[in-house]
Amino acid sequence: MTTDTLAAIAAAVPTFEAEDQEALTLTLRRAAKVDPPLGAPMLMSAPGEDEMKCEPGCWRDMYVNHKTGLPMNCPVTPLGKLATLSGTTYYFLDTLGEVAVLGETAGQGHITSLFSGRPRYLSWAWPRYGKSGVAGWDTVSAREDLFAACAYMGTFELEDRVRGRGAWRDDSGRLIFHAGDGVLIGGKWHPPGVNGRFIYPGRPKIGRPHPRLETAGEGSPGDVLLQGLKSWNWERPELDPKLALGWLMTAMVGGALEQRPVIYVSGGEGAGKSTLQKMFRLLMNGALLATSNTTQAGIYQKVKQDSVAVLVDEMEAKEDTRTTDKILELARVAYSGDKMQRGGKDGVGQEFSVFSSFMFSSIAMPPVDAQDASRMAVLSLRAREGEDDTLTQLGLTDARTLSDIGRQLLRRMVAWFELDSRDRPRWETLIDDFRKGLKAFGHNDRSADTFGALAAACHAALNDERPDPGQMAEWQALLRADVLDETKNREGTWRRCFMHLLQAQPENLRTSSKKSVGQVLALYKAAELTAEGAQDLLQLFGMALSWPCEDGRKTPETWDNARLFVPAKHPGLNLLFAGTPWAGRMGSIGPWIGVLRQMPRHLWVNGKCDRGLDRKTSGVMINLAAVLEWDDAPPLAQAA
Repeated sequence: MTTDTLAAIAAAVPTFEAEDQEALTLTLRRAAKVDPPLGAPMLMSAPGEDEMKCEPGCWRDMYVNHKTGLPMNCPVTPLGKLATLSGTTYYFLDTLGEVAVLGETAGQGHITSLFSGRPRYLSWAWPRYGKSGVAGWDTVSAREDLFAACAYMGTFELEDRVRGRGAWRDDSGRLIFHAGDGVLIGGKWHPPGVNGRFIYPGRPKIGRPHPRLETAGEGSPGDVLLQGLKSWNWERPELDPKLALGWLMTAMVGGALEQRPVIYVSGGEGAGKSTLQKMFRLLMNGALLATSNTTQAGIYQKVKQDSVAVLVDEMEAKEDTRTTDKILELARVAYSGDKMQRGGKDGVGQEFSVFSSFMFSSIAMPPVDAQDASRMAVLSLRAREGEDDTLTQLGLTDARTLSDIGRQLLRRMVAWFELDSRDRPRWETLIDDFRKGLKAFGHNDRSADTFGALAAACHAALNDERPDPGQMAEWQALLRADVLDETKNREGTWRRCFMHLLQAQPENLRTSSKKSVGQVLALYKAAELTAEGAQDLLQLFGMALSWPCEDGRKTPETWDNARLFVPAKHPGLNLLFAGTPWAGRMGSIGPWIGVLRQMPRHLWVNGKCDRGLDRKTSGVMINLAAVLEWDDAPPLAQAA
């Protein structure tokens, strides 16, 4: 397998069945044919009435929609309005079902755009009369009626009501899929538009689920794709291709998931990272944004209200990490579907939610914060030695084959979201199985969510039923928290904060023979530094050594009894934590104090310094011997 196996077909545009589109709805061109010529009547019918001719502008008597005040057959749907300090905005679905926004000064061109493809409708609904009859349409009347219709619909928040392309869920938990030109709801295709309390706007089409579900097993689409993924030279040959397949399955239905795991694929030149991304692009049938050299704003401005996947290539480690940090922040927000706020025009803030699954790839992985790493599976590739024609043999270099496999896998996910006998989506039961199974093998809630979703989705690609005990045991063996690279060295935030406190080399210690707080304490523990000598150095940071009292008597001043006092605020600690998430501001309580109080309760107590100039300063007393020996890794279940 060469790294450009799919290069010739990477930009191929998937094709979709024309009959599906015809069954969905009339095209805009067909709808426009019912619009009468200038000055002619239109055939209309009220509920329960025979069809009759309605002269231009005469719809207000019998053919008015009493909710909106617009004609019953108006091809534009009012959504509502929103008033801000900069003015009032009016929202509509235009003739293509896309969300359109009009300002309060909207003129003829704006309204013409709203009715694109239906120009004769405007002159029938809001006629402007000349000497010889209808001469055009009245901009003022049309604008007044359209704006009034939005007022009747009430306040409208674009971010909370609009669902773009991709997967979503209905109130019962079943999967909804918005393909751009049609919306799958309750197993039936509907035209874009308003459905319930949500708006599914018309958008450029993406691939739909396959109409028929193939049985799982050997030779099934999922099995063939997994064989193809195994042809890459993965660092973990048994696990990584399964996690890659699992990510693809979750990415297809990202908006319908509680968590959207992130994967990061790293590897040197010739390892096949770009080939993998090209394959995923074809499998996703257009339901993704593939980009490189991008920014956080560039991604969310392109994705908008869609829940499609995001593939970012060339996320290389650089000296200035601000751009990659922001993109990783967006992936972290998308993991849980949280909201982000950004400034908008005229000082009006904008709020948006992100429901995309992210995949990153690069040669060198940039620095990743613990909060991002906990949401991520890291898959490493090595260069292949020699040629491998596995993809060709499996037919996975053919664009149509990949497109069809992608649609089949999407259809499988639709099936897994169907309701069981308890009216619960089958996917929820499946992912619960994997979460519980992984927690029994050392995973915490976050890692069980991340790897449980990837494992459950891989299982869904290959099976029709829930895992049996043997299958679950195989996954537990592959994903043991104490052997999995992503979790075996996992540290709590409090421990990382505490170890930074010990290991940092601030300027005011760098010129001495003791380079860090940890070195000072190590020398004291080894009796190479007296308690007084240690106190002199620790006081640079407001810290001190102390020993507890028992029954009113002070315990022996030994290492086993020693406690490290860390103040809630001190200029020295501001400098020590500079450049970290725990950095503080001069004169204010530092974030480090709250983080250190997250350590197990028996390892610390609140206290006061009782030393130096400010004996009343508050902080925490940390039991040094106990905290340095403490292992916060969760124990495995007895079955392990």
